[in-house]
Amino acid sequence: MDEREGKSPESNSPQSEDEDYQEAARSTADYAKYSPPQKERSPIWRKLGIGLAILIVIAVLGAGGYWFAKNHKSTKTPTQSSQASQTNSVDAGTKITSATKHHDSTNFNLGFDYPADWTVTDSGNGQLTVRSPAVSVKDSDGQTVNVRISLNIRDKTQKLSEFDTGNAIAALDSEKVAYTKPTQTQRANTYLSFLMYASSTRGFDGIYITGDSGYKKAQAIPKVDIQKIEPIISLTFAKCTDSTCSGSMTALSVSTDNWDDQNFSQPLKAMLQSFSIT
Repeated sequence: MDEREGKSPESNSPQSEDEDYQEAARSTADYAKYSPPQKERSPIWRKLGIGLAILIVIAVLGAGGYWFAKNHKSTKTPTQSSQASQTNSVDAGTKITSATKHHDSTNFNLGFDYPADWTVTDSGNGQLTVRSPAVSVKDSDGQTVNVRISLNIRDKTQKLSEFDTGNAIAALDSEKVAYTKPTQTQRANTYLSFLMYASSTRGFDGIYITGDSGYKKAQAIPKVDIQKIEPIISLTFAKCTDSTCSGSMTALSVSTDNWDDQNFSQPLKAMLQSFSIT
């Protein structure tokens, strides 16, 4: 066998090596700065990276919006519906005015002062009533509501229906007060008592002048004790269905906390102390 058959004629050819050298010399590549090409990034990782960046931006914007809303009060004016709701709210009720008028009743032979914006009905049928406009008070549950307060003066012929379900109970200790201008036939001092009717469970339903009888909290107040007073003078409360008390009303128990509010108690106390009975 010829030895030339086992070798590549080109690999050992001097002419081939010389041509390779000349080809390298003609190349313009900078082999000193050569670096291998980077592997192309997979398209799915590129998409995940973009999605993550978008989520981070959304989270930052959301956090900024929450902080701004929490730390800055709105300067917008209430909408019409919001304003209408405020107009019909219990805050539309007023405090009891300190300005007064005077009324003399020939039917009961007495006189008294009352808040100037209250309305007197003195028909001569054994009853005299003075009614307030809407007043904001706390009910027995502590909720602020609009009520109408009524001063009721009754003679002994009137039925005391508030005692139909049983004896009342003193919701507070009775308070002794002095009449402002007692007559010669009138005692100088009297008790104010706070009655919770048998049909109620808390608060008080009426304030009564109980004469010489005073009661401790939770003490029973029987009907016969009230019937001894002539005339029977009391204050009661009715819940209004609107802000002006122009609609229907229902009897209401009010919170005993109201009596600690001077805006509530002082005008009522002044009215009861002003009675001059002849």
